[in-house]
Amino acid sequence: MKQKSVRLFLLLCLPLSGLAQSDVYMKIQREGFQPVPIMIEPMRSSSSPELAAEIEKILRDDLEFSGFFRLLGESSAGSATVRLEGEVQTPDNRVLCHGTLIEVSSRRPVFRKSYEASVESIRRIPHRLSDDIIHYLIGDYGIATTSIAYIHKIKPVSDMMLMDYDGKNDRPLVANHTINLSPAFSPDGKQIIFTSYASGNPDLWIYNLENTTIRQFTRQQTLYTSPCWSPSGKVIAYAMTVEGNTDIYTVPVHGGTPKRLTSGPAIDCAPSWSPDGRELAFTSDRSGSPQVYLMEAGGSNVRRLTFAGSYNDSPVWSPRGDLIAYVSRETGGFQIYTVDITGENIRRITDGRGNHEDPSWSPDGFFITYASNKNGRWDIYVTSWDGKRTRQLTRTGGNVSPAWSPKSIW
Repeated sequence: MKQKSVRLFLLLCLPLSGLAQSDVYMKIQREGFQPVPIMIEPMRSSSSPELAAEIEKILRDDLEFSGFFRLLGESSAGSATVRLEGEVQTPDNRVLCHGTLIEVSSRRPVFRKSYEASVESIRRIPHRLSDDIIHYLIGDYGIATTSIAYIHKIKPVSDMMLMDYDGKNDRPLVANHTINLSPAFSPDGKQIIFTSYASGNPDLWIYNLENTTIRQFTRQQTLYTSPCWSPSGKVIAYAMTVEGNTDIYTVPVHGGTPKRLTSGPAIDCAPSWSPDGRELAFTSDRSGSPQVYLMEAGGSNVRRLTFAGSYNDSPVWSPRGDLIAYVSRETGGFQIYTVDITGENIRRITDGRGNHEDPSWSPDGFFITYASNKNGRWDIYVTSWDGKRTRQLTRTGGNVSPAWSPKSIW
């Protein structure tokens, strides 16, 4: 009860008026939101000051990029609302970090927690600590322990990769000497469905992150693209081309007869579920050019969402349910926009240089990752929901199709 009261006090001081995630989201979207002033004390360590400094740096980076906090130096420490003290120990070749978050005015602890990891996986410690600070002070869940899957193209093949949310710790998941495309996480973050030519045909395959196994999901000799998991984890939506016509289908994860949701001569593709699983956004050229449409999960009540722009594609529904991000073609290339689910309040969130494609939301709905060639080659970037804070994640080129994990997959 003491921790809850401290958090409520801090939120009121921001000012935020409650602990509900939806309330927090609306408050942060307002122009008048003031980040929490926080003082991070130097991490103490008698056994490994280098590791302590590394943990502190990663933690600072996480908190600063979140947009929730204003990190203070020693000269302005007196204006801090909260202060973090930490100590790092290295028993038996492990790394142990003790963190205490303190409310400055009352000197009461908001929380005391310990984090342990191997030296090789030390980044887990500051990421978990950052997420806990956000959870206790902001009332929402942080994204520092999430990951991003993406495709790395090395002609003539393309491998599926995984990296931390900040672009670090990248490693291959599927390197099977063929073409792999369009990764999408399951709601529990334990599996990734993707298109692969591993069998010679562009089928859907599922990679299991827990045991690193891969299984073939479809076997019909046709083209399968843009798969996505339903929020319940029980259904897969995807686009399938049959006799030259591309439509959207759904099928139970554990097998069954595919259900065709769209029909007609138009190309219907790129489905994306609403957070409640009741609707799908998708791309269709039934009006003469690609536009974003919405429909009920069973295929009924189809209506057009986008009218501005002659070419709109790749819709992705925000986890918050209020926005849909999509790609729109302009004179200088493709840009990423967001629009309310009513079709109003269109906002461009990319800077206009080069092409920006393949948007994917962070699980908290505050960030979007995407691929861009604005610096001359394709790499993965992340930006805030309003486009004001952008970070480049990869720098090797040939990186496309990012997909943000729904939660920690450590």
